[in-house]
Amino acid sequence: MTCVVQRGLGPNAVVGGMRISYLARSDETGDGLGIYRVDMDPRTPGAGLHRHARLTETFSVEAGRLALHVSDTDHVLGPGDFALIPPGIAHAFANRSEEPVRFTLSFAPALGREGFFEGLAQLAAEGRLSNRVAMTDLMARYDQEPLAGFAGWSDASG
Repeated sequence: MTCVVQRGLGPNAVVGGMRISYLARSDETGDGLGIYRVDMDPRTPGAGLHRHARLTETFSVEAGRLALHVSDTDHVLGPGDFALIPPGIAHAFANRSEEPVRFTLSFAPALGREGFFEGLAQLAAEGRLSNRVAMTDLMARYDQEPLAGFAGWSDASG
C-alpha cells in the first residue's frame, strides 16, 4: 500500500528559534520511522551533546550551514550534505551562523519522537530547557541520554 500525504500548515513544534514540521509521523509508519523538517533561525541552539541507545538519526541539509558535532569531531554541513548517526554515537547540533538553516531530520525507529519535540516545545515556552529534572525525565522517555548537561539546548555557541 502506498500513502502520499501533503502537509503545509506550518510547524508542529516550536523550540525557541527552531521550528519542527512533521513529514512522516511515527503513528503513520508503525513507529518504524519519523521524518521531520527543521527550520532554524540564525544563532539558534539545536541539541546539546547526547546519544541514543536504539535510534538511528539522519540529517540532510537543504539550506544554510548546520554545525554538527559527532564523537570528537566538528563538522559544518551545507546544502546537499548528509549525516547518519548510528545508535550509541555522541552528537550535538546547532546553527552557529548568521543565516537560517533548513534540514530534514529522521529517526528509525521513531519511538514516538513527536512527543519529545512537543515536550521540548513546552519546556521552552516555560523557560525550563536548563531544568535538569524536567529535561532528564523528557529525555529518558524518548531514548535520549544527555552527555554534557543542558547548556547546549539553550546556547548556540557551545
